[in-house]
Amino acid sequence: MRNRTRGAVAVAVGVAVTAAVTAGASAVVMDSDGPGQKQPAKSAQAGKAKGDIDRDGYADLGVGAPDGKVSGKSKSGYVGVTYGAKAGVDTGRHSTLSQASTGVPGTPETADHFGSAVVRGDVDGDGYTDLIVAAKYEAIGDVKRAGSVTVVFGAKDGLSSDAIAFHAPKVTELALFGNKLAVGDYNHDGRDDIAISDGGKVQLVNGAADLRDTPTPKMTSVAPPGTEGGIDSLSTGDINGDGFGDLVTVGWQDDSAGEGTLGVLPGSSGGLKGTPLGKTVGLPFSSYRAVVGDINGDGKDDVVTDSGFTDGPDEQRLRTYPGTAGGLDTDKPVDWKGKQHAGIGARLADFNGDGHDDLVISDTGAEAPGGYNDAGAITVLKGTENWLTDEGAKTFSLDTEGVPGSMESGDWFGDALSPADYNGDGKSDLAVGVPNRKQAGAVALLYAGTDGLTGQGSALFGPGDLGTPTGDSDFGKELSDPATK
Repeated sequence: MRNRTRGAVAVAVGVAVTAAVTAGASAVVMDSDGPGQKQPAKSAQAGKAKGDIDRDGYADLGVGAPDGKVSGKSKSGYVGVTYGAKAGVDTGRHSTLSQASTGVPGTPETADHFGSAVVRGDVDGDGYTDLIVAAKYEAIGDVKRAGSVTVVFGAKDGLSSDAIAFHAPKVTELALFGNKLAVGDYNHDGRDDIAISDGGKVQLVNGAADLRDTPTPKMTSVAPPGTEGGIDSLSTGDINGDGFGDLVTVGWQDDSAGEGTLGVLPGSSGGLKGTPLGKTVGLPFSSYRAVVGDINGDGKDDVVTDSGFTDGPDEQRLRTYPGTAGGLDTDKPVDWKGKQHAGIGARLADFNGDGHDDLVISDTGAEAPGGYNDAGAITVLKGTENWLTDEGAKTFSLDTEGVPGSMESGDWFGDALSPADYNGDGKSDLAVGVPNRKQAGAVALLYAGTDGLTGQGSALFGPGDLGTPTGDSDFGKELSDPATK
């Protein structure tokens, strides 16, 4: 079992949001000289953005609200969907996805938590990004909290009514199938595959052109190293630079030690291999997060590990394992020597367009002025050919100049993060989940400027801006991303 968890204030749960779509105008706050002023023509970007559901050249965003009320069922959950545009994410164009939506299998049930994990990928290879959504507490028959996964396919006009839903080959109580999700092209066939946590194993669904016509897709299972007790983290990257996606995992043993294991399962023409790539890494705790991206710009993805704890070994407080042709360089990890930052390393993305991924550190416990706890903030450390640096580090919160709103106690700004090019300028922007803001939740959008993320032109929206009533829903607890927390 795990005997360490991050300290946190529980998200308040009360009257839940009803996930019914109604017409409504956009409530996004934009500066007049915001991010749409110097963008390339839409036609030049069409079909190139990762996470582009409608293939118009702008990444789109799915927002998980796993505590939302649907069809009168408390905490059945939903996903709000809004679309990118030249001026940034446009909440005037939106939809709500749930098990009550046309074409989505199943029915809303109390405490399903549909939207408990949301990732994106093109699983049928048609050029339109699809959304993969977990309902980790869904009962399968009489089996409680077995979990299920739903794939909703993208189309020219946005999310289509084509969807499939499935559960684990062997339904097990409390397995929480789909609690962790990742996508990646592990066999390099041009279609994304889906990696799904299933207790201590990973179930793999290969992408296929006819996947939307396959309501019960075939699954194969792999057992990542050190995951007999369970899986804490799934991520995808190309660690050895061979063009095949690799699955990066953190798991724990089924014992009382509470230690974790970091491992990499390599992709191949036959899909993910069951034998780890290179050496595995023992971790003092199981709750380390493996964050994947190319920091030094050598074409091989690196892995940053960080637990968020202040009582762990200093040398492993924030550590980078470089990617090499033989796997992670476990003999010469790069330990952080700069200022200690509160929070946990959470995402890698290139925000300034220099070819080096930058690290976002999320500190949901950051205090607001006046001593308000758990308001939240993020800090961005720049990536360079010589790894991460403190030089030019930036911190953002709801008190940052240009960002709408203000820091309030219990907001949890930074609890979920989704980097993507939402305005089509070729650089990653950042969607930031604020799941406990005013109890209903919210999402902040930070756009990239000439030197990385900036508060200028940023936006803040909540469930009401996507046509759903306000109320406790955990809106922003999950954001569509190639990998979950």
